[in-house]
Amino acid sequence: MEINASLLVGLAIGLIGVIIVWLGGLGKRRSLSKELKELKKHLNNQMEINAKGTETQKKEMEKLKKKNENLQATLATFKAKTSTEEKRMLLIYDKAIHLMYEKAPGFATTWEIIIKEAKDELDMADDGSEKLTKKIIRPSLFSKAKSLLTNQDNNE
Repeated sequence: MEINASLLVGLAIGLIGVIIVWLGGLGKRRSLSKELKELKKHLNNQMEINAKGTETQKKEMEKLKKKNENLQATLATFKAKTSTEEKRMLLIYDKAIHLMYEKAPGFATTWEIIIKEAKDELDMADDGSEKLTKKIIRPSLFSKAKSLLTNQDNNE
């Protein structure tokens, strides 16, 4: 009986040890599952933040690409050499403006408003937010009519 009693005591002590280890494992398992849930939640939040950041960067990249294209177009326009006809038209416009200052009293205020609008447009083109596709100095209607008349005379 002693052997059975000592065997039973040994088994009981071993069983108690196994139960203690098992309960410790359950507690550890619960804490690990809670930590895993927190980590999953944190990872989900981090992924959402990164997705928003990436989307913002893509929008900014598109905006900068468009600005770059506009600046390249503006630079190409500014690099184009001015023809003698355009220089002549600039001198004619300058002379006309000075004559209007002298002869038309209300011209100066209107002219200043128009100059401010034109300056704002060019500032937008310099900034790159808008293309400057037009030539700086457009040929006048007089020179267009003159060229049309010359072409008609040559056709007859």
